[in-house]
Amino acid sequence: MTNFEQIIEYQKLDTELRRLNNELNKHPDKKKMDIARNDFNAAKEIFDKSLSESEVHAKEIEQVYSEFEANEKEIAELEKAFNAAATDEEKAALLPKMEQAKSRLDSYKNKVNNKIEAIKRLLGTCAQEQNKKKTVKAEYDKINARLKTVKDSFMPKRNELKDKMTELEKTLDKNLLEIYSKARKDGIFPVFVKATVTDGGDYGCLCGMQLSQTNKTKLKNEKMCQCDACRRIVYTD
Repeated sequence: MTNFEQIIEYQKLDTELRRLNNELNKHPDKKKMDIARNDFNAAKEIFDKSLSESEVHAKEIEQVYSEFEANEKEIAELEKAFNAAATDEEKAALLPKMEQAKSRLDSYKNKVNNKIEAIKRLLGTCAQEQNKKKTVKAEYDKINARLKTVKDSFMPKRNELKDKMTELEKTLDKNLLEIYSKARKDGIFPVFVKATVTDGGDYGCLCGMQLSQTNKTKLKNEKMCQCDACRRIVYTD
């Protein structure tokens, strides 16, 4: 087997390995698992957001309570001043302040009640999304177990192909292997393609483009060239 025949054989093994991987990636359970993963992440995002918002409301309640205590202290001081007032005029001057301070008590109460209701709603959402996470996780685990069985059935053939490629790599022409590896890294596949011939005798590439005159000459002299369009290596017997 010549150097070039070896790299073509290597590509055939790689093609079969690629086919197996694609078949596995297109398995229905693979898509179901991706959907389950997305559903879990979506539920987690809502859960985390709701929990974070409830914590914000809890801190705001603490602030309202702090303001409530300060307000009660103010009322107590005003009442003390009112009782100690020597004249009716002094008492009359304190009354509006006392009324304002007392009216704020209802405002604080309403704020706290609203925050508590908001926390209840958010914690309800947390419980709902937590249950959804558990349900989706259970479904994900089932799908993953089934998919693992499928993967395990693929492994012997995949390992066989990989072992053959590893052994073949040891004898491959280094320049050809470097060309192949670089092209694969760039997303080019297949790397080596046989030249097509039109009815008029013109050489072309697998991508459908005709070769330039320079590449035709190179193909004739060196038996291979690189397509200007798709960058594949075009060869001829």
